Amino acid sequence: MGRQRISLKKSNCILSMLSRINRAIVRAESPDDLFRAACQIAVESGLFSAAWVGLVAPHSRTLQVLCHTGEIGSVDRVLARPGGFPDTVRTAGEMRILDKPETRTAALFPLELVRHGIHAMAGLPLYEHGRVVAVLTVFATDPGCFDAAVTALLHEVTEDICFSLDHQLSEQHRLAAESKLYYMASYDAQTGMPNRSLLEERLPALAARAEQRGAFLTMFAMRLMRLDRVAQIIGPAATNDVMRTIALRLEDLRGADGLLAQLGHEEFALVTLGARDSADVESLARTMVRAVEQPVHLDGKEVFLHLAVGGVTHWLHDQDVTTLLRRARAAANQVGAEGGFRLYSPDLDRDLERHVEMEAELHRALERGEFELHYQPQLNMKSGMVVGVEALLRWRHPLRGLIPPNQFIPLLEECGLMSRVGTWVLRTACAQAREWQELGLPAIRMAVNLSAQQFRLADLVTSVAQALGDAGLAPEALELELTESLILENAEQTIQVMHDLKKLGVSLSLDDFGTGYSSLSYLRRYPVDRIKIDQSFVRDIMEHSSSAALVRSILSMAHNLGLATIAEGVETPAQLGYLRKQVCQEMQGFLFSKPLPADELTEMLRQGRGLASDDPVDAAASTLLIVDDEAVVLKKLSLAFRSEGWKILTAGSGEEALVMMWEHGVGVVVSDLQMHGMPGTEFLRRVREMYPMTVRTILTRHADFETVAEAVNAGNVYKVLSKSSSIESLRGDLRDAFRRYEAKVEYLRRTGQQAHADNGKAAKVKTP
Repeated sequence: MGRQRISLKKSNCILSMLSRINRAIVRAESPDDLFRAACQIAVESGLFSAAWVGLVAPHSRTLQVLCHTGEIGSVDRVLARPGGFPDTVRTAGEMRILDKPETRTAALFPLELVRHGIHAMAGLPLYEHGRVVAVLTVFATDPGCFDAAVTALLHEVTEDICFSLDHQLSEQHRLAAESKLYYMASYDAQTGMPNRSLLEERLPALAARAEQRGAFLTMFAMRLMRLDRVAQIIGPAATNDVMRTIALRLEDLRGADGLLAQLGHEEFALVTLGARDSADVESLARTMVRAVEQPVHLDGKEVFLHLAVGGVTHWLHDQDVTTLLRRARAAANQVGAEGGFRLYSPDLDRDLERHVEMEAELHRALERGEFELHYQPQLNMKSGMVVGVEALLRWRHPLRGLIPPNQFIPLLEECGLMSRVGTWVLRTACAQAREWQELGLPAIRMAVNLSAQQFRLADLVTSVAQALGDAGLAPEALELELTESLILENAEQTIQVMHDLKKLGVSLSLDDFGTGYSSLSYLRRYPVDRIKIDQSFVRDIMEHSSSAALVRSILSMAHNLGLATIAEGVETPAQLGYLRKQVCQEMQGFLFSKPLPADELTEMLRQGRGLASDDPVDAAASTLLIVDDEAVVLKKLSLAFRSEGWKILTAGSGEEALVMMWEHGVGVVVSDLQMHGMPGTEFLRRVREMYPMTVRTILTRHADFETVAEAVNAGNVYKVLSKSSSIESLRGDLRDAFRRYEAKVEYLRRTGQQAHADNGKAAKVKTP
């Protein structure tokens, strides 16, 4: 009967412990709570005299005491030591029982446990997703406590606790994932600010609060200007730092009840309840602009940004809060490139409607043939001759007529149409250049702008080659214009594309030079042939000394790097005079001509119109006279040398050439040696006597050595050129001849003498 009563009592204790453990599992809010409850229940069940729980440290894998129940003296920390009984359970990863005297070593079974009457113990590893996270150890005074029934109980308890741990961990992961998803859905990862979703969620409550207080709810849409350019220079990591700095500055301005949200990479929205009238609205906007425009300091560098702000007020401009952001953005979009503030007005909606309407019409304009090209002449500063044209896109709308480029070209970029339209521009310009050549007009350079969208196309080089091939145009006649901001994007890839374009034989120019991050370092790396000085500097050179100084610096830098220069936007004689004095090589602008349709430009080329020179000597510095009695040679050479920007004169005999020199100042003359009538040597002798400043060269196929030697020894000839030489070699020789002419002029001017021409006639040397 005694054994049955003990068995029944133990059975009740076992069931009680299992039941209470399961209730604890349901109620526990964390693993630690569950471990503490299990420790207490084990002792209160009456089966065990004490219980102990040690947690496994995640990194060191050692045990740390969490709790214990019952009398085990001061061994609670001894049990946690490496090599102790709980540690062997952790290492084995399975339940172990120590209830035989012969296995009680001091390391596994401290003597102090025996002093407290403990003679057996069992260790249970507790798992969480397959990893031991804790060890539960129970102690008994009866060495025979851990029979089959108790062992089965402990196994079941272990399984239940481990199941609960897995469930709790999964739930924690789920809640964490939900929290992360909510955070990602509601906050910007770059700055940690609320995003558009959270802004729209909270906006109605903010509007209601403003109404209760009788206050204005004002929304500001803000767009950072020049951020993309800055990002190209400082990189993405530093850009994130800049954005966080800007966000903190704006956060300080939102007020206690306001909300700042980040809507995109470079856009913020700020809602405030603090404004009392439109004056307050504008004052706060100006404060935002000033805050953002303060420099951001990064590793000893300063980054400057501008801010475009659009403002709209609830109830004043609209009662529907959902339209506030759209209208604030519409106002911000009307702010210029330098930043500033614009308050919403109903006119902006009408502008937006026209914007959408124009966007739809642009999609159809290319198919309907509504685009056309106008061409603005580019002139050599010395000769005054047209040496090139820039192809400029125009849109002739069937109802509104010719639409200004600044109204539709940005839209082409926004719509993603610029690459298609740009390809059309390239093909049309090449075909026009070839047509002018077939008409026998002077050979000129055709300059075509490449948009950023075009440049990013994988087949750009193929597209350019195809346009040249279809038009039958030599690559040397085409120049592609790139902007500074474009070539700074993805530098290594850009350099490769530019070199591939150069291999085709086309030239490259850098447009709007000086408006971006111009530097010698990247100019040396990029294979550009020409730089265009931006019209904003040209416009101000007579009013602002800083613009004049910058133009001088650009021209000097270009000269040192061997780059050609062209100034755009030249509109006054004063600007032209200054640029000539600074030895700018080419110009374009309204002073000479606005962009013209193809037929008007054709007529200009036929007439040979050019820019008059105030100084005949300067005009002569780029005027070349070719004398030969073979018409084929004259035509071939004049076409070959026209691309140099020289004014080309031709004569079929020495007599005709002398008449021509009486009418025009000539810097360099090239004469055939053997001509009918007056021989070349006689012609050049007379040129020397009449026009001593002119540099004289002989061009011959079969040279009579004695005749040539006599001409050279007499000082009548500067250089003898062979007709069998390559065109490029002849160009180089003639460039040297023009430099010799310029050196002569400069010497005379420095020594107080003056080279002049009387009504364009013979240049003489006079001593004052």
